[in-house]
Amino acid sequence: MMMRTLCGGLLLTQLLQPALAADIGKVPVVGGLYHASHIIKEQILDTSTLVATTTRDLTLFTIGGTTLDTYILTLPLDSATKGRVISRLANPMYAIQLGHFLYMFKDRYGGYDSNDVFKAYLKQQYSTDELKRYEHSLFSVDDPVADAAEPEGELINDRLIATLVSLYDALFNNDEWVLGRHLPAEYRYLDDSAADRALIQRVQPLIIGLLTDFEANMTPGEFKHAVAAIIADAAPERAGSVNNKAEAVTITLIDFVRYNVLKNYRQFALEQKRIDAFSDWMQQQMDDDPDALRAFLASQDQRGFAVQVAVDGLQQGLMRALVTPTPTPFITHALANYRQHKTYRPHNDSVVEPEHRQQLNYLTARAEGVDTDPHYLPFFKTLYRTQPTAITEHGTSTTPTISVRNLPIIKTGATVAGPGGTGIPNFHFVDRDKDRAYYFFGNDALQLEKLFQDHGAKTMFDRLPHLKTMNCNAQYDWNAQISYDALVNLGLGEAIRDFGERRCAGELARRAQAEPKIRAERRALIEEIERYQQQSWWAPLSKLSRKQLLKERLGKLAALSEQGMPDYLLMYLPWPDHFAHFKGPFSDEIIAPTGELNRLDYWLGRYTELYQQAGIYDQTLWGMAGDHGLAPIYYALNPEVEVLQALETELGYPLSVRKISSDEGEGPKITNAHHYPSNRELDVVIASTAGGNFMLDLFNARSGWQTQPLYHELTHWTPLQAPEGSRVDLIDATARRLHDSLDYLAVRETPCSPDRCTLRLVGYRDGVRQDEIIQRHGNRLFYRRADNHGQPKLLDVDRSNPYLAPLSERQSAEKRALLRRCLTEATLTQPDSWCTDTQWRTLTQFGPRPDSVNQLAHLYDEDRAGTINLFPKEGVGYNTLVPGRHAGEHYLEKDAFLGFWGTPITSRTPLPAAVNGSLAPTLYQYLTGEPVVAGEQGWGFPSLWPQLQH
Repeated sequence: MMMRTLCGGLLLTQLLQPALAADIGKVPVVGGLYHASHIIKEQILDTSTLVATTTRDLTLFTIGGTTLDTYILTLPLDSATKGRVISRLANPMYAIQLGHFLYMFKDRYGGYDSNDVFKAYLKQQYSTDELKRYEHSLFSVDDPVADAAEPEGELINDRLIATLVSLYDALFNNDEWVLGRHLPAEYRYLDDSAADRALIQRVQPLIIGLLTDFEANMTPGEFKHAVAAIIADAAPERAGSVNNKAEAVTITLIDFVRYNVLKNYRQFALEQKRIDAFSDWMQQQMDDDPDALRAFLASQDQRGFAVQVAVDGLQQGLMRALVTPTPTPFITHALANYRQHKTYRPHNDSVVEPEHRQQLNYLTARAEGVDTDPHYLPFFKTLYRTQPTAITEHGTSTTPTISVRNLPIIKTGATVAGPGGTGIPNFHFVDRDKDRAYYFFGNDALQLEKLFQDHGAKTMFDRLPHLKTMNCNAQYDWNAQISYDALVNLGLGEAIRDFGERRCAGELARRAQAEPKIRAERRALIEEIERYQQQSWWAPLSKLSRKQLLKERLGKLAALSEQGMPDYLLMYLPWPDHFAHFKGPFSDEIIAPTGELNRLDYWLGRYTELYQQAGIYDQTLWGMAGDHGLAPIYYALNPEVEVLQALETELGYPLSVRKISSDEGEGPKITNAHHYPSNRELDVVIASTAGGNFMLDLFNARSGWQTQPLYHELTHWTPLQAPEGSRVDLIDATARRLHDSLDYLAVRETPCSPDRCTLRLVGYRDGVRQDEIIQRHGNRLFYRRADNHGQPKLLDVDRSNPYLAPLSERQSAEKRALLRRCLTEATLTQPDSWCTDTQWRTLTQFGPRPDSVNQLAHLYDEDRAGTINLFPKEGVGYNTLVPGRHAGEHYLEKDAFLGFWGTPITSRTPLPAAVNGSLAPTLYQYLTGEPVVAGEQGWGFPSLWPQLQH
């Protein structure tokens, strides 16, 4: 997924008009001062206004330290393109948009060396002998600090910039569009209209020419072969073919360039608008109500700040275990599992082992000794020591525990389904209304923001347009005012370690230096305005002159304030998950002092220092969530082989199967967004996710192709090539053939919606098939065996979690009471007797599958969540080549970090069990003072801010 959610959006800003006067009496008071956020939102900035900024002294606009026209002359462009671009620089909109687009790549991302900052830090803290004890496949003491990185000049060089300029020139030659006379508020993605088809045909030869030059210099291998296949699809006889890859790549790059041009120009225009709005408002207040102006300036220094940290693969139980000096049940059980991993081997013939052998030296050392290392996880150790009650001991991820689903949830606080939901249920799905399959490892990643936008979900940037916001390496950032791109970081961050982290830290360092100056100027202005008010009108010229000088200073303050720290910062750090897949979640590459978790700790400490240097740390609420945890894989197999291919042999006729995913560890896929393959003549579409989930879509529902089949229809499945009257019980065939490796499968028993659902779980325990039912009406749930005889077994709600300490007497009593309440006393025919979602969450937090009943009950809220979902047993992966998995239902995958810290937290009461989606609502309520109600205004999860205050 190295290319960005490419999309270029026509800009125009939801920018905001100054109010001429402020009704200060109606503004909420916080700590004796007016709440600056409300004044800005309700009086200074009016989000209904769209403005295209065209005035700018282009001689001041520089790229790489030179003026824009001079810089263009230095690029290796053909003479026709260079002449055309230079001639059009007189058009301010053309030049400014181009300038900001190039600034993103050249100035914002360039200017840094390629050193591994974390490695340099380690060499300052540890001796060479100490570091040699912690060497692994990602770290070697003897390699140069920049061992894995190419020089940045080779990655962000003049040839790359020239390519971008050529694309810009090909795309931005419509003066009506460029001049900004009809710019929409949201980006319009390319579609199959005649105008867009003509644009694609015009740009495709340029793209193919660049790829041809690139392919000629590549070394032989899989990647070179893939590029050659794209070039081959550009042949005239291939034009218009289904899923034409040449056209697919062209569409992707056009959307990428246009989206980023407009997004970067949008940020420039919004900054200019904010400066004008603040300047006009403050100067008008100087005339109308100097007291209100002084109160506003004072409240600006008292306002709250928020930092939202999303970490891919951050698991709370693992972090708590690693910061505990002595061995914990988590550490000892993880090591014991590894040592007895052969017991997890399924008996299927096609079982394989992951390609990478896990190195667990540090896990072994921690299980056998005491940690006394002051340089290991110092940030997390301080966090757990100083604010342990603000870290929920039982944070959970939604099912399936996959990043593409859960990252939007923790960034936005939205659910997947329903009004205001993200609309993204998994890493892949089939949209039956469009007859379109999506798979987000490849260029379909660029469709994520469109899907999110079309579904009506709101980001924190959308909700906080009146505040100064910043995005560090996260997706869904169209309305961010400062942004570092997610897929640029993913594409370059593996080669250049700390790529995105350094650039965001550099941006924050510049702003941290400006913040004290801004605050000092505010205080000085408050004093000067008070002196002005006290000055007699007996010398009117002197007083008027003083007032004019104050207005000029207020205008300069408005501009200076935009250089200060962001009110809200979203930060995404992908690397703990990224490398845990390929190396194993408990490997030295992840948990050793030279591993990814200690690297994460270093950067969290660095960002903390910057907020302290800015003087705003005590006003900042920090929140962090993981999107899921990870579990080790010791053995892997392919359900397509074990079930569908074996079933073909048994039936004696072919099944029409399409796999839309890559196996874990394989390369990305390319899909043509306009001419994608149809799924209508298929028996089944299959896809796998991160080793822990395998999804099947079938199309045999009696009510039509677009409807998801139910359990009873799948027990009488008729493949397309089946003889007359032939039926297949696909549920039984699947569960029986996978019984050794399958934890359970989930399938709809009845049609499902966000309000209610009944689903069936099927799995084997001790060689016996178990069928169980989860029913949900609103927030009430009933879990039972399908035959109503005895207690259900598949979700282990009565078992203890071996990764956690034994339950206390109080916890044991609470668990026994909830088991009796939810399983024994609940009656099928009386939904009021069923346990609530909160009670089920509390009960299952004590077991090996946190929140399992709730999450499975909501698995099919979104119709595109597949027909059958398979979840493998512990230690097993489906369709994978690597030793780390998630997307499954084991504790290690479900246990997501969720915690908060900072001076604003006053409660000492431990946070209850919560879903990671509560991260954004909590920070929003702190910043705005507005209550958050799950199920209203697009919020899918409750805010925990009230609990942090009691």
